[in-house]
Amino acid sequence: MRILSRSLVSFALLPLSFFALAPQSSTTPQSAAAQKNSMMNVPVPAGMKAAAKSAAASGCNASLLKHVYNPTRLEMIQPCIAITGTILHIKAEADGDDHIQLRIDPQSENLLDSYNQSEQNNALVLEPICQGLVTQADAMAACRDFHSPVTVPAEGTKVRVLGRFVLDQEADHGWTEIHPVTSITPVQ
Repeated sequence: MRILSRSLVSFALLPLSFFALAPQSSTTPQSAAAQKNSMMNVPVPAGMKAAAKSAAASGCNASLLKHVYNPTRLEMIQPCIAITGTILHIKAEADGDDHIQLRIDPQSENLLDSYNQSEQNNALVLEPICQGLVTQADAMAACRDFHSPVTVPAEGTKVRVLGRFVLDQEADHGWTEIHPVTSITPVQ
């Protein structure tokens, strides 16, 4: 009987030991070291750097950078560029930014990498920051008491965009972006 009761106790405790050993999920933001380890580390091609330099502009609003959450995920290629293209798609994101796919004009196609081609419909990503409701916990502080002055035109609009040209190194990204966007102006 004693052997049987020990077996029953061991059997009953087995599920509890499973939960004690199982990895626990966390709702707290990742540490800087964990975020750095989840970066993609995609190299910036020389041709892209040259294309960005030829699109260099002035007039970007550097103060917008303080409203970008986790800015270390964005590798700056050119501090300010101006390009033209047509807005293909606009999507509101949980971090409060709009995620815009821009079909850029042919003279700027070297600003795209393979991730823009395969993951972003062969488009450059535009990120006007703090446009909408922020529901992503680690982005709330960046947009607190701030709303971007950028007006986003409708899909299908031909535009001129001014902003910081970056490579998004966040895990599962790897595409180029203008982030943050300083202005989006409709053009003919």
